[in-house]
Amino acid sequence: MTEQEKALTELISYRDRLEEIEYQDIKTLIRESIRFIPITTAKLHKGESIDRVRLNGKTDFFKSQAEISYITDQYVIDNYLTEFGRANKPHEPLFYGALRSSQIQHNRLTAYLETSEMIHDKESVNLEGELFTVTRWEVQKELIIAEIVFSDDALKNNPDTRHSFDNQFKQLNESEHREMALRQLQLFSNEYSRKTKSHHDYKISVAYSDLLLNEYGVDAITFPSVKSGYQGQNIVFKPGAVDKHLVLKIASTHRVHKNKMQSLMSNYHHTTEFGKDNSNFVWDLTKIDEKQLIEDSIKQITEK
Repeated sequence: MTEQEKALTELISYRDRLEEIEYQDIKTLIRESIRFIPITTAKLHKGESIDRVRLNGKTDFFKSQAEISYITDQYVIDNYLTEFGRANKPHEPLFYGALRSSQIQHNRLTAYLETSEMIHDKESVNLEGELFTVTRWEVQKELIIAEIVFSDDALKNNPDTRHSFDNQFKQLNESEHREMALRQLQLFSNEYSRKTKSHHDYKISVAYSDLLLNEYGVDAITFPSVKSGYQGQNIVFKPGAVDKHLVLKIASTHRVHKNKMQSLMSNYHHTTEFGKDNSNFVWDLTKIDEKQLIEDSIKQITEK
């Protein structure tokens, strides 16, 4: 067994006890012992739309791009961004969003499913609706990004992933390192599609993301959405790539009205302009009678 094979076997053995393993030890094992780290890539086309969701909570309207893009407030980063995410380390702001997929055409739905806890609770009731803001961002130039397509669960449930997998597998077969690369890609992809019980369960996918985004010069990673049952498609950018390659195009508010298993997404207000440096959003409140729409939505989900 080679050093790389031993290291990969050790990494796999960590999967069920990640809370005991230091993050830096995982990253070092991948970088220094496995060493050959495969990357499967795809094109993100110019003009592609990326939707991002933020729950409003007690805020009726967000007023600036800074409030709905990646986190820049150092106090929030230090005190609230304290856990591992699918791709981020604690205290590391990244930009998560959603792309269209063949099974979920409205990428805002994927973004909402990834953001809301309420929608996944079968017993939850919120008749007035969970208020959230959708922002749409446009890609300004074609980018080569990493894609995660070797996940067993995603391959079973997402034809887009299957199509990408078939293309990547053909290319992989031409590599002299194909067996080792395949084992790694399967491991990292399965970690990306893992249903987690603790934020520590993200450590392997985070270590892989950390290497790609911060040491290998990758701008973004796209991967299947776990919260949508692998039907939707997510993407994560490092902040510098957002500033360089994405432009904010639309901001709008929506509510999901929920009565246990019955739910309805309603469209509310949208911006007419963003102001100087996208720092002074102007919301059009004339098109929608919000009170009436809430009443109508409640009626729909309580009469079903």
